Order: sequence, then structure tokens, then C-alpha cells
Amino acid sequence: MNPSFVTFTGLDECTDLDRICDIADRWPVEWAVLASSSRDGKHNRYPGMDVRSLLEDLKLPALSLHLCGQFADAVMRGEEPQDADAGYVKLFGFHRVQVNHRAPDVALIKRYADAWGVKGIAQTRGSFSPAHEIDWLADRSGGNGIRPTSWPAERSLRLVGYAGGIGPDNVREVIAAINRRGPYWLDMESGVRTDDWLDLDKCEAVCRAIW
Repeated sequence: MNPSFVTFTGLDECTDLDRICDIADRWPVEWAVLASSSRDGKHNRYPGMDVRSLLEDLKLPALSLHLCGQFADAVMRGEEPQDADAGYVKLFGFHRVQVNHRAPDVALIKRYADAWGVKGIAQTRGSFSPAHEIDWLADRSGGNGIRPTSWPAERSLRLVGYAGGIGPDNVREVIAAINRRGPYWLDMESGVRTDDWLDLDKCEAVCRAIW
């Protein structure tokens, strides 16, 4: 069974925004932006507020913000993530928010997501949690792009996600290995980059391989 959609994570300052709109028109794709108070604007994968503001205006059909580092820590303290220079992290134009934390708290993620009217996602490095209040992404490598030796099973029909070392060259093999009968999505970051910049040719190759 093919994924319901694919998330391409790590839009950056060199990403062709017109082209991501074209890709989103042709295939079921969610684009994701990484956010970190210490890395925004200083690392290819963390473009900062200017790019996030441009994305607000594009009104993409599926857009998510992935909170890392101190932003994720703030959510886990029940606080609004806040940058020292830019102020509170805003979720205008986003449809989901993912909190990348080693110990995700379902209630706190849901409360934060609900306050912005979006769906919450928790990254898990183990098995899927039984909690249904938010979406779960299984990423045993913690965002390092390492493919696991096995994929966690999920018996319910809720939507779940899988990440870790997936790219255009192995996506069909990964789909077969996951062998999921319920709805799911795939998340890709390192596997669709070239010289650490998002490579839209690789993103398109993934979509063609699946659909």
C-alpha cells in the first residue's frame, strides 16, 4: 500500500518556491520547515523567519513546522516557543506542527497544536505510542537519516509516519518493508538533499517512484 502522502523536510533559502507549488499540485506532498532558536538562519536546513513568512503567503495544501532544540523544550514545559530576536514562533499557514523531543508529552503537544488550530505530531525513536490525540512519526535515527533495521508495526487504522534513510533510490523497497495496510506517510530529509540543500529533482524522483 502506497503512503497517503510524503513529507519533504528541510525547505531552505535556496528552495524554488514556485516549483514546490507545482510539485504539490501534481502529487500528495507535505512540505516541512525545520525551526530551531540556535540554528535558524545559520544552517542550510533552518531557513529562519523570512522563508517561513513567504510560505505563509503561498497557501500550500499541506505545510508543517518541525520544532527542534529549545523550541521543542519550550513546548515540553507547557510554554510558547520564543526566539530572542523574532519573538513567538507563529504557525500561520501551517497545517501540522511536529515536536522533535526525546520524551514527547502527548497532552502538551496537543495543547500547543490546538491553540493554533493545527494537528500535532510527535517524533518517536521507539515504537508507536497508543495515544491517538496526535500523529506519530517513527524516526529511530532522530533525524540523522539512518535507515532502521526494522520498521515499527502499527495495527490500528490511524495515520502514522515513518522516517529514516529514505530517498528516491530505495523508497519502493521501504514501502514493501513497511507493509502497512492502514494510512501512513513517509518523511524524508537527508535522502532528498544534495550538498545539504533540498534537491527538488530528488523530491520529484520520489514522487514518480511512488505514484
